[in-house]
Amino acid sequence: MKFGQVVGSLLGLGICLISFSTAAESWQPHRLLEFTLETCRGWQANKAPAPGYGTGQANQSDIIFGEMRAGTRFRLPVDARATVELDVFERGSRPTRFVGSLFNRFGDPLVLLALDSGCELQVGRQVNYNEKGQATSIVALDSKLKPRGEPDWLNPPFTLFERDRSTALKRHADAAPLRVGLVDSGVNYQLPEINRRLALDRDNRLIGYDFWEMDDLPFDAHPVNTGFFLQRHGTRTASLLLREAPAIELVPYRYPRPDMSRMRALIEHAAAHGVDILGMPLGSNRPQDWNAFERSAREHPDMLFVVPAGNDGRDIDARRVYPAALDLDNLLVVTSADDFLRPAQRTNWGRISVDYLLPAENLVALDFSGEPARVSGSSYAVARMTALAARIKMARRELRAADIVAELRRRYGQQGQAALAWVSSGYIADPLAGAPLKFEVLPPPKISRANNEAGLVLALDVLLLDPRWTQAAVHEALQAAYDILRQCGIGAGEISLRAFSGPDYLRDLSTGSAHTLLAAANTRHATVVFARDTRMQAQFTGEAFGLGNTRSRPWLANSLWLMRDVDDPGIALAHELYHLLANSGAHVEDGANLMQGRTRPGSTALTPQQCSLARTRGVANSLLD
Repeated sequence: MKFGQVVGSLLGLGICLISFSTAAESWQPHRLLEFTLETCRGWQANKAPAPGYGTGQANQSDIIFGEMRAGTRFRLPVDARATVELDVFERGSRPTRFVGSLFNRFGDPLVLLALDSGCELQVGRQVNYNEKGQATSIVALDSKLKPRGEPDWLNPPFTLFERDRSTALKRHADAAPLRVGLVDSGVNYQLPEINRRLALDRDNRLIGYDFWEMDDLPFDAHPVNTGFFLQRHGTRTASLLLREAPAIELVPYRYPRPDMSRMRALIEHAAAHGVDILGMPLGSNRPQDWNAFERSAREHPDMLFVVPAGNDGRDIDARRVYPAALDLDNLLVVTSADDFLRPAQRTNWGRISVDYLLPAENLVALDFSGEPARVSGSSYAVARMTALAARIKMARRELRAADIVAELRRRYGQQGQAALAWVSSGYIADPLAGAPLKFEVLPPPKISRANNEAGLVLALDVLLLDPRWTQAAVHEALQAAYDILRQCGIGAGEISLRAFSGPDYLRDLSTGSAHTLLAAANTRHATVVFARDTRMQAQFTGEAFGLGNTRSRPWLANSLWLMRDVDDPGIALAHELYHLLANSGAHVEDGANLMQGRTRPGSTALTPQQCSLARTRGVANSLLD
């Protein structure tokens, strides 16, 4: 069936369906299924529509994804109170999917049914509304068009979870808790981890607000695909903010997507409820969306706003993103850093518009479902910076926006100079730095020292981050590594061994947190770290950092890290030590050689040329004595 023919078919089916009912509210999913099925089957049979179906009009337009045409959309008014859309997706000249959707006269979604090319139902969705016309939930439909599973809630009532007595007493004490606002898609306040941290008034009512639907239920819901599906974002950013600022109360806002002029009312609401720091992980390319925000932000110079650079992979000094491009003294713009102090893939930068790079890749946040989820991007840099600003203000409650900005520059202005190629103020390696770290001195391993004709020794400072690395296992790995390096005339020098005690996140390798750990350890020699895991974007069970791959992150120089699940720890340690000594990341293909791309049991040989390079560069770089 050609596109010109399907219009007549749709018209006929539409008029046929009108005879069943003239009210959109009385349409049942099976009526829409009839409509979509008959079109699909007619297309399959390649038949022209039967004559006498009517003379109404349907709109026809192309479906465009990016710059590619994906199919055709037919839009058919059923009556004054309802509209049907039928999307026919194609590959080549063949239809691959038929999606029928029903909307009421306000354009609100009611039912969606998607059929495959064989006219079998793939997806069914029905949106439920309350008596006020507000969407309350989206229900999945099975093959018999019956509800299945739990609804996707859009606006559930807020129920206060039980809180301990000390929290309740603190809430009603004279000293008000620090309230921090978050403007996103709302939060899942049905999760205990979120619910118990929400700011309440004296009558235990939620202080946050939904400026999208203009009610007091800022639930995490961002409708997509004409409203039949949901994205959940705000719970993830909120969970990260709450984890990194454990002493705050959260005031959640659902941003006013239908009318961005409401940002003025949102800021006034925050100011009236004692919010001095507002995280806003959102933005757009339209400056007019942010006129009301800009005016109101200028009227509240003591309130600090934290916003993202965005995730388009571009320089926003040249191609602006808002509100990041606004010139406001009380606006901090942040983006996510990769492992080399550059903007992470997809994230934006700007030497004028963006203030700081922060590590915000491969973080663990709380998903809408309550399960852990890996997250990345500049939105999560906003959550981390908002938490950092809150902790600074917690320590000195009198600080205002300008004071917090100045304190950030004082602390981090000289950290990670390579970042200044991308942003104006630098790199914040570890927003959580500040907790006390302890290192327990352990008995040094007794390494057997065979005759060493070259007289070269390698001294090591060894740090144990994961208690599952037993001292016996570490001693065994060190002995095996020195036994392998002995073929190059390199023996064991002074070895110190210390066990780490401190925040849990420092047990894993990442560029940023390594800054905190190694600065506190204050090592004097090449450093071997027996870690728990890696949070680097390129993940290896063993990784060495010589002088050649640490120009932008000098604190990592001459350190190597072994993760808990590394295979053959002794061979892996020797392999990474060679990388360090030779200051080279090169590998060889010789199956017996230690320096293959992947270590193997029994592959421990090094050539005379490799040994010469390790000795020469090891001495030159003060690693060998």
